[in-house]
Amino acid sequence: MKLYLEGPGRERRPVKVVSTEQRSLRTVLDIPGKRPGGGMDRMVEVNTLMDEEGNLAQQIDCEGFRYRFNGSGLPWSLIVG
Repeated sequence: MKLYLEGPGRERRPVKVVSTEQRSLRTVLDIPGKRPGGGMDRMVEVNTLMDEEGNLAQQIDCEGFRYRFNGSGLPWSLIVG
């Protein structure tokens, strides 16, 4: 199984998982309107990916399909092939 992140202009970068940890859902979500309501929170598994040039991308959703490279404000989508 191969993993890719697809970003602006449909650029694709091959990536690999370098770490997985449990985090509070509140600390992961970075998308307006998707925050848990009513004070409820839960733990989710969060991945850190690395491309061939050593750039790290952090997961920014609870499903594991949206990532952001360190130092960038643009979201990238995970593609599994």
